[in-house]
Amino acid sequence: MSGENGDALHASAKTGRLGTDHLLVVALTLLMGGSVVALVGQHTAAQAGPAIVLSLLLAALGAVPMLYCLRMAMRRVPDASGLHGLLRAAWGRLLADVLVIALLLELTATLAGLAQSTARHLYAAAEVIDATPAQWLPLPLAAAILVLLLGAATAVLRTPRALLLASALLTVKLGVGLLLLLLAARHVHYAHWIPWLPSATAPYRFGLGGVLAAGVALLGVLLGAGLLAGFCGRVPRPRAQVSRAAGAAVLMAMLWLMVLAALQSGLVEFAALASTRPLSVALQGVPQLQWLLPLLPLAGGAGLAALQLVLLLLAARLGGEVWPPKSGEVGTGAPLLLALTVLSAALALSLPEGWLPQLPGPAGLLVLAAVCLGVARSHWRATDADDRRLMPMVLAPMATALCLLPAVTSRLFVPVLVVLAVVLAGVLLRRRAGRSR
Repeated sequence: MSGENGDALHASAKTGRLGTDHLLVVALTLLMGGSVVALVGQHTAAQAGPAIVLSLLLAALGAVPMLYCLRMAMRRVPDASGLHGLLRAAWGRLLADVLVIALLLELTATLAGLAQSTARHLYAAAEVIDATPAQWLPLPLAAAILVLLLGAATAVLRTPRALLLASALLTVKLGVGLLLLLLAARHVHYAHWIPWLPSATAPYRFGLGGVLAAGVALLGVLLGAGLLAGFCGRVPRPRAQVSRAAGAAVLMAMLWLMVLAALQSGLVEFAALASTRPLSVALQGVPQLQWLLPLLPLAGGAGLAALQLVLLLLAARLGGEVWPPKSGEVGTGAPLLLALTVLSAALALSLPEGWLPQLPGPAGLLVLAAVCLGVARSHWRATDADDRRLMPMVLAPMATALCLLPAVTSRLFVPVLVVLAVVLAGVLLRRRAGRSR
């Protein structure tokens, strides 16, 4: 990373402040650190075919209204410390607490799911060289240990240093991907891209309907860049820096995923990509590149570890906003981080693999939808003609709908609604108990 902020990662590590480069690392990790390549491969095989690149373009365009609303929300509340501050300014403390606590619980479950996936990737890399670590270390135990190690690293390191570590891990993933692209491009068979848009076999299976359905699922991933607003209290110019970093990350993620999607669908018939590791499947038909097979799960594991670091930092920020320390007390970040780490380790150890999410899901999308709806509400209720501008009044409802669409279609939407109801009841009971004292 270079340019006018090229030294920001090192300079701000001394002050504890974050620069634009830090925000870009966070946004890129949120978008590309998880198993998004596997998600692209699965939707290529099941819904869109080689036209998955069009789904990615639609998903990136769908993220633009949300980014605009975030910028408008930070303009209205320039001193907001994060997502909780934006929600509190729009809807009050009660709803802000409920939504952010639900997001914290989702992040905890996601951390456990990511740890299980990381352990699976590392075990897959070991199996390529005929090692069997599962015989002496069960996968759930390895996942719990990984969560505890990353939680300890996040607690010990200051935020800029933790983001440096996340940047290094993400560089490993992207570097292996770039190496694969350079070596495998000459083995692409253009016949695999024909037909580019397969004929529809069901309402949302191939054809334009399949492209749109895949675009909705991928939109839920790219909207995750909006969670970058959780760090807006750590930067000197949040509106400009968060907007630029999130917008650049969405554009870079779209282009990178388009290239990888075209590559893997050009190496093998797209129907074969219905796998949790589609790039490995695509390389199995290329004998000259078999030596790359151990590197792919290692790169995937590095990206997943980077995403866990970023989610831990985000959870610490959100928790500090919901439960701010009282005057004279030590901050709540470290105790909350410890609690979330232990809970994630327990989930990773006790629940079967595949039950837990591996990307921020409906709770995060509902938070972003609430921020966008708050922007629309503020403009609808404005009495001054200068405050009632057409662009926010059109884009804010659109952004709200686009945030809700992938949330409603997610398999975790109903469980998240149950969690929201439980959290709301708990917050109301706590407030009633506090008033009765």
